[in-house]
Amino acid sequence: MTDRAQLVQKARELLTNNSNLRIPAPEFGADRTWLNTKRPLSLRADLRGKVVVLDFWTYCCINCMHVLEDMKYLEEKFAGAPVAFVGVHSAKFANEADAAHVRQAVLRENIEHAVVVDQDMAIWKSYQVRSWPTVMLVSPEGTILGQVAGEGQRAALQVLIEQALELYKSKAVILDTKPLPLRLERELELARELAYPGKIAVRASARELYIADTGHDRIVVTTLEGRFVCSIGSGRPGFVDGSLAEACFDKPQGLAFDGTTLYVADTHNHAIRKVDLLANTVSTVAGNGTLGYLRTGVMKAREIGLNSPWDVAVRGDSVLIAMAGPHQIWRLDLSQGTIGPIAGDGSERKLDGPSDKAAFAQPSGLALAGDLLFVADAEASSVRIVDLVGARVGTVAGGDTNPQNLFVFGDQDGRGLGKRFQHPLGLAFDQDVLYVADTFNHKIKWIDLRSGHVTSFAGDGEPGAADDDAAEANFREPSGVAVFERSLFVADTNNHSVRVIDLVDHTVTTLALEGVPIPAHVAIESGSASIDAQPLPALPGTRNFGVVKATLEPGEAELELRLTLQPGEKLAPQSPSQFRVLHDFGLTAAKAISGAIKGASTKIPLGVLGSGRLFVQALYYVCDAQGQCRLRSSRWTLEVDTGPRGKPNIVLEEKR
Repeated sequence: MTDRAQLVQKARELLTNNSNLRIPAPEFGADRTWLNTKRPLSLRADLRGKVVVLDFWTYCCINCMHVLEDMKYLEEKFAGAPVAFVGVHSAKFANEADAAHVRQAVLRENIEHAVVVDQDMAIWKSYQVRSWPTVMLVSPEGTILGQVAGEGQRAALQVLIEQALELYKSKAVILDTKPLPLRLERELELARELAYPGKIAVRASARELYIADTGHDRIVVTTLEGRFVCSIGSGRPGFVDGSLAEACFDKPQGLAFDGTTLYVADTHNHAIRKVDLLANTVSTVAGNGTLGYLRTGVMKAREIGLNSPWDVAVRGDSVLIAMAGPHQIWRLDLSQGTIGPIAGDGSERKLDGPSDKAAFAQPSGLALAGDLLFVADAEASSVRIVDLVGARVGTVAGGDTNPQNLFVFGDQDGRGLGKRFQHPLGLAFDQDVLYVADTFNHKIKWIDLRSGHVTSFAGDGEPGAADDDAAEANFREPSGVAVFERSLFVADTNNHSVRVIDLVDHTVTTLALEGVPIPAHVAIESGSASIDAQPLPALPGTRNFGVVKATLEPGEAELELRLTLQPGEKLAPQSPSQFRVLHDFGLTAAKAISGAIKGASTKIPLGVLGSGRLFVQALYYVCDAQGQCRLRSSRWTLEVDTGPRGKPNIVLEEKR
């Protein structure tokens, strides 16, 4: 019997038994936050007549990320069929219970199905789920059909759905193919220069920053002051070698230099890429672009699938890899072209000891100090250390003595084990100090490696974007750190920005990016849903053209916005370029308080009954002949008086 025939037989037996039991599927409950939908969904109403696939996940979990890829595949496979996909986000970490953070994860992972935020894990408990990830099937009649736990179950899930559809068609159950009332969260977002930057590195010899622009599937290169140098990668997801402009990445993360060579952990491609900065080319040195599950042995690097490499470090002729998926540290031997694990037995635990018997829990950040490799062990909320010569693994700080207990996390300074961190993702070493991106605590901490003491250094623990004294500033899930001279550069992931901590003055500023292009397809696809007339975001680089005073005739008048486009530039087609006119006070008002900008000139009707003040904003995308797009933002304050010599119109111009 073939593998598929066995899957079909097992699926039919499971579905027949459970459909006869008719165990009601619990409703989701009232007052829950829903994402990617116009309104909350109900099993008994919206989902009636559909085979419902419930994906129980949490956004910290690498296995859950892999299942999200299965969901995307299945959504395409069953498009137009009476099948509905619903994510149930049941948080492991306290930070993940916040619906705003879940929304960022939905955007970051490009999720296109409905997601309900199971903040108190009530849905999880009602379905008696035991582990992440778990996928449950609910019948068109609202009864439980079965579940599949763990990743790597794509084929089994596909067969289950196919057989469920056949079963209920044979029962003459009315099936509903009507689309769900979806509204994707990304339709409400505006494209930025960076999208969810993951890791960051400094090329000291060139005084340049290399930013893993993870959400845009590329690496952005700037000066230390933020001036754009170049992009590595086309900005479209894919697995393509070639020139810097032609190459494609898929959610790149870790970056490490070896002279004029940059190594990249190309996470969703399950590969290690090599960027030759002299030849300006990208090539693949490990991985074949598929997800692999090997955990032992020495293998030819280009012939196997890797498993979510998250960070890299270069030591001699080796690239050390934080392989998040199998919970191991791997070594790529550049001279031999081979690869394999050097620390961690492949189980998800926090266990110290000999390298081959030790265990990690989703290692996600690396920092090399001679023969010592420091590891941000995310799911164990700890910082680990690998003695590369002595082949032993230890713990620097955080976590528990029980290898199975991965729920010891928090925000405490001090020495040793305990609640020191919450899902840390990034590390940077500088002399006797280790800087830690304590991601879910929205902080940067440092460890004195002589004493082992952990100290909160930057961020007050509240998510935000405020620049300030280091202790009072805010971050949003920072993921990467890099130290150079007196500065610590931070990839502030959910703020879509790079922050700079002055290590002498202990202040935090946001790096002002200059000239960084936005991938054209991103500019066109973002913000496609109409946003209500709230102020447009004050993006870095917003031009404020100050106060413009005008005397207008009472009655009907016209406000004209004139944008300044450089030769060869044009407005990005179908992009969400838009204006806002906000009323401050008085008797002058715009008859269209928001709308699309479709050309270099936009006319807005005004009603003028008397003097007043308006705030006028324009946010628009321009593209050049090479298809590189940029976001521009302009603001004016318009003060209006009325009088017998008033004009019928007023022009607001940019002076760039």
